[in-house]
Amino acid sequence: MGKIKNTVLFLLLAYLLPLALQPSLLLDYRILFLMLAAVTVFLTQPGFEVEEAERDRTADNNSVIFILVLSVLAIAVPVIEWGYFHPERAHLHWIIVGGLIVIAGTGLRIWAIQTLGRFFTATVQIQEEHQLIQHGPFRHIRHPSYTGALLTAVGGAIVLESWFGLLIATACMLYAYYVRITAEEAALVSKFGQRYQDYQHQSSRLIPGIW
Repeated sequence: MGKIKNTVLFLLLAYLLPLALQPSLLLDYRILFLMLAAVTVFLTQPGFEVEEAERDRTADNNSVIFILVLSVLAIAVPVIEWGYFHPERAHLHWIIVGGLIVIAGTGLRIWAIQTLGRFFTATVQIQEEHQLIQHGPFRHIRHPSYTGALLTAVGGAIVLESWFGLLIATACMLYAYYVRITAEEAALVSKFGQRYQDYQHQSSRLIPGIW
């Protein structure tokens, strides 16, 4: 039930409430496509309960809260800009480009989650039998699931041709994952020591060749 509850809450905050004064736009094919991508992501990742944030607050540094809040903003701001300021924009090339980015981001996130298996958690957790995964999407990127989420948010703004929203979405996601990666990598260095530091030198955090 956690997955269903989280999915419904996200759709409500990111799409339904932002378009409450323009309900007909909820049936626009672009919004339906973006909501389908969101549902796919939420149903293919572990559910999240508030108790996890309380339990893992020290290691997590509240990064899960930053991610949840800023992810909603990253989606809702482009939706609001599009829905109330230029719903008539529908340039096919931008829709295709943005759509392909959304599909790539969603696919990358699902691939990363499946590769991590039980080691993928909503909060920063180091399990007793934790393993350092360096294959699949983790070969060159240390946090490919976050890269996938970033691509999905950016692609969604492009689909809607929300250029101000694109800036906000990018800034929100980068900041949220900066906070998360800082906390997560501190925990991983504490667990794996030099082995993880070697991995850091051989890979990028989020964006290959940039950061």
